[in-house]
Amino acid sequence: MKKLFLLLLLLLPLTPVRAAKLQDGEQFNYTLYFNWKFVWIKAGTASLTTRAVTYQWQSAYETTLYAASSKGADALYHLSDTLQATVSADGLPLYFVKHCEEGSDVVYERAWYSRTSDGRYRADLRKDYPDGRVHTSHHEDSQPIYDMVSIIHYARNLSFDRLAVGQRLTFPIVDSKRVISQTLIYWGRQQIKSQSGSMVTAHAFSLSGPDPRDARASEKEILRLYLTDDARHIPAQIDINFRFGSAKAKLNGL
Repeated sequence: MKKLFLLLLLLLPLTPVRAAKLQDGEQFNYTLYFNWKFVWIKAGTASLTTRAVTYQWQSAYETTLYAASSKGADALYHLSDTLQATVSADGLPLYFVKHCEEGSDVVYERAWYSRTSDGRYRADLRKDYPDGRVHTSHHEDSQPIYDMVSIIHYARNLSFDRLAVGQRLTFPIVDSKRVISQTLIYWGRQQIKSQSGSMVTAHAFSLSGPDPRDARASEKEILRLYLTDDARHIPAQIDINFRFGSAKAKLNGL
């Protein structure tokens, strides 16, 4: 999604990350809710799926995040978003594509990740506009560069017992036709209500970055991610901030 929905990062000593938690055939299905004038309404469905693939002759994993509004909710806000990230077997991003329809806005963006001859991380970006215009750019960084899907892998692979509440981890993240610095913040264990109505203990993270519409604001929360308090760290809920308001995707069957 345009504002929606990060994995292995800084490669610094003591970074609280363990081996990549990627599983071929993993699929999670969600019910999507919109917050419209302070009322939460059921608005559609979302899914997060992972499969083993071969990318440029190497073993990799492809994760697809899909969300779509229902016909009834389209009158409020039409949404049809597909975000797909391909990562290496050890979790480093290789390719990212985003095809989104949000309201009257249509987006098609791609990012190719690579390493330079001197060992830096590079992202080559392309954005195609509906009128046929194309914008290309590239970004290099000393740290791996991520996107809004690979961050979910990254958060799932953190060792939560080594994180302090309020701890901030900063990443270079692909954002439309640029790469910007965004921050993943750990908020500790919290109780959330599942889709069935029962209470679930989850680890909460928020992803924050600069607000392009308000230069005076230090940062804006882009999404909040809740991961189950078990070995799999399943994304139980994802809260997203849009221009029109906010949405949440709640895991079915939890």
